Formats: sequence, C-alpha cells, structure tokens
Amino acid sequence: MGMGTNNRSSGIDIIGDIHWGVHLCQFYQTKEDLMDILVPYFKAGLEGNEFCLWITSQPPDVEEAKKALRNYSPDIDIYLEKGQIEIITRTHWLPEEGTFDLEGLLNGLVGKLNEALANGYDGLRLSVNNPLLEKENRNDIVYLKEKLDNIIENCQIMALCTYFLDRYSAIEIIDIAVNHRFSLIKREGIWEQIGNPGCRKVEKSAICAVQNAEVESRESYDYLEELVKESTMQLEKAYKRLKESEIDLSEAQKMAHIGSWKWDIVSDELCWSDEMYHIFGCTPGKSGLSHNDVLTQLHPDDREYVDNAVKRALKGDPFSIDHRIISADGEERIVHSHGEVIFDGKNTPIRMKGTLQDITERTKIEDSLILSEERYRSFIQNFTGIAFQQDEDLNLEFVKGNVEEITGYSEEELISKKRWRKIVEKEDLPLFLKKEREIKNARSPHYGKLSYRIRCKDEKIKWVHEVYQKIPGKNGRSDNHQSTITDVTERIKAKENLVKIEDARKKEIHHRIKNNLQVISSLLDLQAEKFSHKKAVTTPEILEAFRESQNRVISMSLIHEELYKGEGTDTLDFSVYLQKLAENLLQTYSLCSKNVQLFLDLEENAFFNMDTAVPLGIIVNELVSNSLKHAFTEKEGDIRIRLCREKLDPEINKSLFSLIISDNGKGISENVALESVESLGLQLVNILVDQVDGEIELKKVEGTKFRITFWVTEDHKPG
Repeated sequence: MGMGTNNRSSGIDIIGDIHWGVHLCQFYQTKEDLMDILVPYFKAGLEGNEFCLWITSQPPDVEEAKKALRNYSPDIDIYLEKGQIEIITRTHWLPEEGTFDLEGLLNGLVGKLNEALANGYDGLRLSVNNPLLEKENRNDIVYLKEKLDNIIENCQIMALCTYFLDRYSAIEIIDIAVNHRFSLIKREGIWEQIGNPGCRKVEKSAICAVQNAEVESRESYDYLEELVKESTMQLEKAYKRLKESEIDLSEAQKMAHIGSWKWDIVSDELCWSDEMYHIFGCTPGKSGLSHNDVLTQLHPDDREYVDNAVKRALKGDPFSIDHRIISADGEERIVHSHGEVIFDGKNTPIRMKGTLQDITERTKIEDSLILSEERYRSFIQNFTGIAFQQDEDLNLEFVKGNVEEITGYSEEELISKKRWRKIVEKEDLPLFLKKEREIKNARSPHYGKLSYRIRCKDEKIKWVHEVYQKIPGKNGRSDNHQSTITDVTERIKAKENLVKIEDARKKEIHHRIKNNLQVISSLLDLQAEKFSHKKAVTTPEILEAFRESQNRVISMSLIHEELYKGEGTDTLDFSVYLQKLAENLLQTYSLCSKNVQLFLDLEENAFFNMDTAVPLGIIVNELVSNSLKHAFTEKEGDIRIRLCREKLDPEINKSLFSLIISDNGKGISENVALESVESLGLQLVNILVDQVDGEIELKKVEGTKFRITFWVTEDHKPG
C-alpha cells in the first residue's frame, strides 16, 4: 500500500515525521511524563485529519486524559463532539485477566480503521497504556504482538504503546523495547530516543531472506550464500543495537533506582548490578556474595517472609513482593523485589534472576497521601458546613460537605448550573457581588467573611456565614479561591430573639424609672402643698425650690418616657423630647407666662444617648425656667430654642451640635459673670455643660442668649 512514503507529523520533537505502519513505545514514571508525549502526539493527529483512539488503563484516566488535552488544546471539545477522537478504557479492547479473545481484539481494531477511512479520515492514530500486563498468558501476548505488528505495518495505522516503568522487570523492559521501532525514555529531565529501530524485525527479515534463498538455491547456490552473509550482517547489527539498548536501559534503571541480580544456585554466588550495591549501601564491585549474605541485610521481621517467597520460586512460582532491608549504614529502606527461577532439562532449578527497586521515598509519599486522604475524609465527614473551591472567575469547581442538608441542591447541581450566585437572596445579592468584586480584584492574598441569606430548593430562607480567601497563582498559574459556608440561621434567630428580649427589658426599665420619677415629682408636689399651708414657717423661696426640683425630675422622666416609646435602643430623638419639655414648662409656669410665646427650631433626627440627653434636658429646664420667672417684667415676650447640627467630622464619626436658648426680656446685669454667678440653677448649668464636654457662651444683647456647643457620636443614631 506504500505506507512508508506517506509521511505524517508525530508531534514529538525528537522523532519528527513518521509514516503509517510505525509502532513505537514510551516508558514513563509519572502522569506528567505520560502527558508530555501523548498530548502532542494526538494533537498532531487531530490537526492532520486522522482518527485518534486513546486506550487508557483505568476509568478515572479517561477524564484526566480529556483535561490534559483541554489544557494543551482548548479546541479539544470540538474534536470530541465531532467524534474524531475516542478516549476509552483498556477493558473495552484488552482482555480481562486470564482470558483472551485475539481475533475479536484485532478485528475490532481493523473495524475502527475501516470506519475512520469511511468517514473521510486519512488513517488511525492509536495509543494503548500498559498493554502487556497479563504475565500468565505470555505466549498469547507474543502471538498477539506479531498479529498486531502485521496489521499496523500493512494498514494506515500508527501506534504508540505506553508503559509504566515501575511495573516491569529489567528483562521485560528490554523485551518491550526491542519490539518497537522507537522507544522513548526520560533521563535527567530530557526525553531521549533509544536507538533500536526494530531489532526483531531485522531478525525476521533475515530469516525470511534465508528461507527464500533456500527455495531459490536449486537454481543458484552462490545467490543463497550471498543472502546468508547479508542476513548475518543484519543480525550482527541488530545484536549491536540490542546491546546499545541495554546500556540505555541501565541508565533508566539508575534513574528509577532499579537494580538487577542473578543467583547461581549451584555455587550459591550472587551477581549484582551497580545499582543493587547503591541500594544496599555497599561499594560496587564486591564479589563472592552469597544468598546468606543478602539474608543478613534483610529486616529481621521480614526475613521469613522473603525466604518463603524464594522457596516458592524454587518450585516454579515467581515472586513480586515489597519488604524492608537494612542498608550498610544501618538505615531502614523499603524495596520491591521480583524474581524467577531458571530450570534445566530435568526441571532442576539452576539459576534465579530478578530486579530490586528502592521504593522508600515513593512509599513515604503514598503513606503521606493516604494519611492526608484519611484526614480529609474525616474532616469532610465531620464538617457540618460546605467547602467551596472556585476558579479565577469564581465559578464553582469543587463542592463538598452538607450541601443537600443546607441548600436542598446536590453537589452536581450547584457546580453544573453555577447556581450559588442564583440562590443568594435578592436583597443581599448586591453585598454578595461587592464581596466577589473585591476578592477578584485583590492583588495579594485576601481574607474576609460575610453573612447573607440564601433561598433553598424548597423556597425556605436561610442565613449563612461565609469565610473566604484568595490564593494568588504562582509561576503563571491561575488564582485560587476557597471558602467555607456554615448555616447560621438558628444562631441569627436566637440573636434576634435576644435583641428583642433585651429591647423589652430596656423598655421595661425605662418605664419603671419614668414611673418612679413621676412618683418623686408627686411627692415633691404634695410636700410643697403641705408647706404652703404653714405660712408662718414657709417662705416663697422654699416653695420655689420644691418647684424647681420637681421640674428637674419631670425633665428626666420625659426622657425615660421617650426611651420607653422608642425601639428599645439607648438613644432618643432629642428634638421631640425638647418640644415636650418646653410645653411642660409653659404649663408649669402658666400663671406668669400667659403672654409668653415659645418658638422652636429643632434639627430632625437628632438622636442622643442618655449620657447626653439627661444633662441637656436639665440645662434646658433651668434656662427656660429662668426666662419664664425673671426675664419679662410685663409678663410677655418671646423664648426661642434652637437645636442644629453645625458640622460632621467623618474621620471621628461625630457631629458638632449647637443648642441656643434665648429670650427678648430685660436681660442679665452686665456686671454678672457666668463663671461666678451665685444662682444654683446657673451653677448647675455650668456643671452639666462640662459633663457633656461642651462649651457655653452668654450674650446680653437684646435680652439673654445662651449658646452651648457639644459633640455627639453618630453611632447613637438608630440603624
């Protein structure tokens, strides 16, 4: 069919172009190594109009393979939907352990090729992972390999077989390498091509040439002799290439910490490779080792286990086991041993050979992973909330925890439909989106927390508390976002109930204080009335003192009345309170204030706490009372009360207020200083102004004007 002339891009830099009929292999130790070769290999096939078939080892590998292709080629989903590439597990194509269906296997491959050609593709590009695992069916494997090679060589197919290096002995690795046109292996971080372009194929060609020459020897013996010489030369070249492959394989064994050994059972002498000496911590080149020498370096607890495995091997049962050794420096190491016995014609064991690999570090990593997995599983099982992981665009990638218990949705529903943003309650969504913008735009690691409401699948509203953090990507990687969600509905309800209880308690306290103050006011009133009947001993000054005390008590009572009517906070609308206080004072001094008019100019929503409201209330009581009693000789005039916010200082979250009480009466004598006044009421005013950290100013023009300035924290305002 002329396969060799149809060059195709392999996608692999160190190989370059290849042609139909090529069968190559790759040895790998990590999934990253595997993807280094397979991803560009298939990408080249897809771009070259080839049908691609990727047969993996296990079901989980299928999704990992798709993810790797997406990272390398964003258009891979187009090829998958188009059907140009299939990624399936080896169980669809290779036999279960102990069974073979050779014809069915090969016919399936040919069927895939015919289907690809019928769909307009140029040919079939194939990869199979670990296709030679069934050791019990070795003869079938060889037969299968020959039939497979024959199909590949004569059809528009190219194949790349991949082998996990740790699963094979040195002998098996050599056997695999010489059965492929190219063999790829990674040394010191660089992929290399092992130079053995089909040793067994050369040998086959030579044998066929000899056979053909033998047939034609009836006509020409000289022609037969020439062909034999040529075949011999080809075999010698093949042997040389085989030795070169063994050298390359030796380097690969060193990288994988694999040593090889042979035991002459008759002489009890062991031969070790250099890597075996390194594993046991010995100096390479030591001769005369015996079976008993090795047993001394086995871990005491594992000697019987290893000895029994060797005994079984001597009866024809190869072993492949993990055990411990004690190296020459006393360090405990973990190794994987493989061995098999060679028998003579009388079925007597004469030699044993095998490999030994140091798997200490790998075992530690595996144990650490198992421990981490156990801890993670324990955490998830005992975690009562939800754990999130999000991509750089804050789309859910990972959700675990009590998802259904909290939201009613399954993990798959939240991820596939990107539903979390959709279940945030609309009133809380702006705050939630603001949080997302902040964390997305943060350039450094960012941490925060937020409480908001969600609407569950059953339409119930729940409160949740989210703790989130941003982990910036390193070395070009994308940012990572993580968060945990906990259901705090009951806690919020309990808190709200406590607030209601506290509000009710405060209102009850204010109510009782107001009632008690009113009782005190009534007692003062009764006492003043009692004194008024004893004219011989009672003076107007005593009655006035009772009245003033009563007014002060009432001013405080009004404050608690307003607090009782409020929303249970410790703040009250001071403007509303001033209006009631002034009206109460006018009523109290009604006999001397019939023609006095009261003018109020009060700031709206001026909310003060008790520490500010009580002293200011008493100050207003004193100053307005003084005006009503002393300012107006003709018992008529104006009293003005003005409360206003002068300015707001955002840095300290405080406002400067001014309280002005003025009248147009006769005024205070110019010789009277506010600091030295003897009036008890004015002395009390000075003391109370200091109590609110305020300042007082007295003007004596066109009557009397008191101006008091003070700062109020805006936090006292409800809401």
